[in-house]
Amino acid sequence: MRLIRGFGLFLFIGLGLSACFNPPEYPVQPQIEFESIVYREYGTGFDTNFDSLILTLKFKDGDGDLGLDPSEVAAPYNNKYYFRFQDGKFLNYKDKRTNPNYDTLPDFVKPYNCINWEVIRENNLVKDTLYFQLNPDYYNITIDFLVKNADGSYTEFDLTKEFNYPGCGGTFDGRFPILFKDKPGSPLEGTIRYGMGSPAFKAFFSIKTLKLRVQIKDRALNKSAFVETPDFTL
Repeated sequence: MRLIRGFGLFLFIGLGLSACFNPPEYPVQPQIEFESIVYREYGTGFDTNFDSLILTLKFKDGDGDLGLDPSEVAAPYNNKYYFRFQDGKFLNYKDKRTNPNYDTLPDFVKPYNCINWEVIRENNLVKDTLYFQLNPDYYNITIDFLVKNADGSYTEFDLTKEFNYPGCGGTFDGRFPILFKDKPGSPLEGTIRYGMGSPAFKAFFSIKTLKLRVQIKDRALNKSAFVETPDFTL
């Protein structure tokens, strides 16, 4: 089952800048406020190939250092952390399974998954399986899907754990681009519209009540507080 593999992300950003001589003073920690959430069915959203959710947030940031370029993949914005021995050899599945020093490293039971193991192939044959951990600072916006239970509590729906390798689920976390380059260090406020497209929204959520939990991060890795959307259904 690979319903979620074709997900898409779409980003629309509006900036509101003041021409006043005395710019507003905001904390350097980003601030966000929920504005709206809209569901668009196939053919009517920003991606006409998928159903889509469009989340709109208001933001403020005291030094304006928001946004990452897609080309920024060096630390601290790298996607993965690999583990090496002193001789430079990468930690692989055999080492993890047979060396008791690595028993506490978190992973799934099986060696093939998209969360902790990278399969190295040569001529379509598996040559090795390297251990890694994902870097949470690779993305600057995180989106959690929360499903409402009968007792009023919520359970997070984690796409990365819904499918077995190789039909891996994705994530709706993402990167929004650098917002304001002209005057670095200046206060910044505006609106981010963040779209998420998937062919499987209805398959997963058609009769469920949802809400989203959202956080953004600046280039200095300062995090906003989490905000949550109101409950909604598709």
